[in-house]
Amino acid sequence: MQAATELPVARSSRLAPPDFDARQVQRQAILLRMISITEAFCVDRLLDLAETDVDPGGSPIRDLIWKKASSSAVSTWSSIQDSYKSWYSLQPAWTKLNELVEVRNAIAHGLGQLTRLQRAKPGTATKIGQAGIRLSGDRVILEEADLENAHRACLQLVSEVDQLIQASTGNVN
Repeated sequence: MQAATELPVARSSRLAPPDFDARQVQRQAILLRMISITEAFCVDRLLDLAETDVDPGGSPIRDLIWKKASSSAVSTWSSIQDSYKSWYSLQPAWTKLNELVEVRNAIAHGLGQLTRLQRAKPGTATKIGQAGIRLSGDRVILEEADLENAHRACLQLVSEVDQLIQASTGNVN
């Protein structure tokens, strides 16, 4: 991962703040992408499994119900977890990703700082700290080791979700 975070970044003095840190921006982009890939995998596996069970193309009413249910099931990270539990009684170890999702939200919605909502919500900073990520004031500070830890957490969750789904469908390799 070291090489990926050492890429040169063009900087415009008109657009970048005076404390612009290209390495932090690159690390944030990497973390954001890892969490997004993990979330997309979890969504795709859930919806693929459920779509097989529902067979929405079988009738117009099933198709309408499927569209509403599937959209609601994956609208937030929390709803994805709830859907795994309520639809299939599957409960992977979400905790580490839940902590990292708070970091992702600060990056994606706060440009590397806690959002107003995160600042107002008790426990956000604690959750981020439990992920091993440091805050400087409201700003997320990522180190190379944080990316390695996030990579391991994402890989672990993807593997666990895949194994649980395979076991629940009897398709264990």
